[in-house]
Amino acid sequence: MKKKLPNIFITVVLIIWLFPLFWLVLTSLKYENQITSGYSLFNGGFTFSNYMRAFSSTGIFLWLKNSFFISFFTMAGTVVLDLPIAYALARIHFKGRNILFWCIMAGMMVPFQVLIIPLYLQFNSYGLLNTFAAVVFPRLVLPIGIFIIKQFYEGVPKALEEAAFIDGASRFTLFMLIMVPLGKSAIVTTLIIAFINAWNDFLWPLIVINDTVKYPVTVGIANFQGTHGTEYALLMAGAFIASVPQFIFYAIFRKQIIAGLVTTGIKG
Repeated sequence: MKKKLPNIFITVVLIIWLFPLFWLVLTSLKYENQITSGYSLFNGGFTFSNYMRAFSSTGIFLWLKNSFFISFFTMAGTVVLDLPIAYALARIHFKGRNILFWCIMAGMMVPFQVLIIPLYLQFNSYGLLNTFAAVVFPRLVLPIGIFIIKQFYEGVPKALEEAAFIDGASRFTLFMLIMVPLGKSAIVTTLIIAFINAWNDFLWPLIVINDTVKYPVTVGIANFQGTHGTEYALLMAGAFIASVPQFIFYAIFRKQIIAGLVTTGIKG
C-alpha cells in the first residue's frame, strides 16, 4: 500500500498537468459556435478547419520562422557566453570567484519586468528597436545555464586536467578538445532551457517589435484577437501549433536533459 501511494500521487499530478494541454487540443478542434454557446469538451463534432485557417489566413509560417531564428541565435549565443564563464568559475581559481558566481546567481531572482524600461531606453539609444537583435541580446546570458555547466565541470576529476597539461595542452586546448565534449549533456540541457525561454518569450518582443512581419509566433498568435476578433478555436489552434516545436525538441534531447540534470549533482 505504501508503494502504491506515491504512484497514485504521481498519476494525479500528471493528469492535472496534462489536462490544460488536453483542453487546448479539444478546443482547437471545435467550431466557434460550439465554444460560445454552452461549451462542452466532448459534445458536438470536431473539425480541422481552425488549423487550415491558421495556416492559410494568418502569417503563422512567417512567425514560426522568426521564432526559430530568434531561438537559434539565442541558444548559440547562450552557449558561447555561458560555457567559458561556467568553466572559469568551476576550474580556474581567482580572487572574487565565489562573489562573482553568487552575483550571477542573484540574476535569477531579478524579475525581467524590472529591467524592461532601462533595456528599452538602452536599445532605443542604440537604434536597435524593431530588430531581432533587440529580442536576442537580453536573453543571451542564462544564469541557470552557468550553474548547470559549472556544477558539471566541478565533478570532472582534476587528474584529467593535470594529465592534459603534462602532455603540453594549453588551457584553451584543454577547454575546447576535452571539457566541451565532456560537458555535452550539461550543454544540451542549457540549450533546451535557452530555446524554451526564447520560444515562449512574449512581453519583451511585444514591446520592442512593432512590425507584424517580424513578430515571433507568441506575439503573432496574440494578434489573432485583434485581427479576427476573439475566435477562441482559432486561438487554441495557433497555440497548439506554436507548442509543437517544443515537444519535438524535448523528445529529441530528453535523454541528454535528464543526464545533464543528474550529473550536475556529482562531485569529483
